Amino acid sequence: MKLSLIITQNCVACTRAESILNNLVLKYPELSLRIINANDYTGKGISIVPALLIEDELYSYGDIEEPKLLSYISRRHNTLHKNY
Repeated sequence: MKLSLIITQNCVACTRAESILNNLVLKYPELSLRIINANDYTGKGISIVPALLIEDELYSYGDIEEPKLLSYISRRHNTLHKNY
């Protein structure tokens, strides 16, 4: 599953979100993460960072709540396989 995180420089919330997502990608091999600078983002409708897209659809703005994100991904794609 493709996760895209749209960020800007000097954004504390962006740094927190990137750290959480990097850890999730290590745990769950079916997740991939792409970090996009907001200045380079060509899509429409993103006005707040960090912005998290799942399969190119907006999931959330701001800080990421890991339990909610994992629940959403599990419901949407039936399973996550932890990689230890």
